[in-house]
Amino acid sequence: MGGMISNQVPVPDERMQQMITKLKLTSKDLQVLYAKFSRYDKEFVKIEINQSQVKSGTIDRSEFYASIDEKHTELGDAIFALIDDDNSGVLDFSEYVEALGKFCLLNKEDMLKFCFNVFDDDKNGTIEGEELTKLLEILHDDDQTSNMKHALKTFDFNGDGKIDFAEFKQLNVQFPSLLYPAFRIQQNMKIFTLGEKWWERKIEELVTEQHDKLVQQVAMDNVEDMTDEALKAKKMEMERVEKLKRQEQAIRIRMGCLCYTCCPCRRKLYIVDEESSDSDSDSDEERARRKQKENNQKKSKKDGKKQNIVPVGPRKPLSQEERLERARKRRLRDMQDRPTRKD
Repeated sequence: MGGMISNQVPVPDERMQQMITKLKLTSKDLQVLYAKFSRYDKEFVKIEINQSQVKSGTIDRSEFYASIDEKHTELGDAIFALIDDDNSGVLDFSEYVEALGKFCLLNKEDMLKFCFNVFDDDKNGTIEGEELTKLLEILHDDDQTSNMKHALKTFDFNGDGKIDFAEFKQLNVQFPSLLYPAFRIQQNMKIFTLGEKWWERKIEELVTEQHDKLVQQVAMDNVEDMTDEALKAKKMEMERVEKLKRQEQAIRIRMGCLCYTCCPCRRKLYIVDEESSDSDSDSDEERARRKQKENNQKKSKKDGKKQNIVPVGPRKPLSQEERLERARKRRLRDMQDRPTRKD
């Protein structure tokens, strides 16, 4: 019977769903990954009902190496063991997706920690002589191991013949080719799945998202950690700013808009200190009474001026005799060279 390949992506379990959510994988992304996964799934399982064959839905270690174009190495086995949670020796599609999500997202620091833990067999926090030799044999071919050993003799291990993680990082700086195979495996996992650019873009998105969450959390923590004194100081500052606003408004009213704008140097002459905090609640009423008093005074002045004004009506018409008398007096003034004036 011929083999039959199914293009339907398996239903994600809880573990795979978490990785889908974390990476924000679309249905298209899952189809691409499943196509890559199925391509290297060489084992077929016979279905008794219709005597057909389908893919087993798992890949073993050799198929895993083939999928990322790598040789069988102990470092690869360490990576495989990291993602093979059930120690079955094979990966199903859920484990495969989880493996990519775990390993492809490791930054340089995390990759160094991973490699350090792989070669620290006794997990005592240091890589000693035999473990270091094993590291070289695993990462490099035989013809390169001797050259690397010779180069490592020039490296100072603090005189104790051991390498802790801090020295391991310095070792990577001085001999970057030492751990290149580990970074190459990570790079190939990116290239032969969704593409290196896709992974780099996804890493940048996750870093940005994590940074935003951290900033938000720090802001919330700062608010929660504010003591009563800090809250009191903040309240006093707000009251001070509010007082300055009220004072500025009062100065503007007293000076007038034109004088306030043209003579800023005189504003300080119109500053009036407010009453103590005990009478703050009455400040609005006090200002209202003062304003009412000023209005009453202005009104009284206007009324007084109106009372002193003598109304002027039309002149009373003169009689014939009065006109003749006024004309006679005018002639006498003219004869005496007196200045003419109105009666």
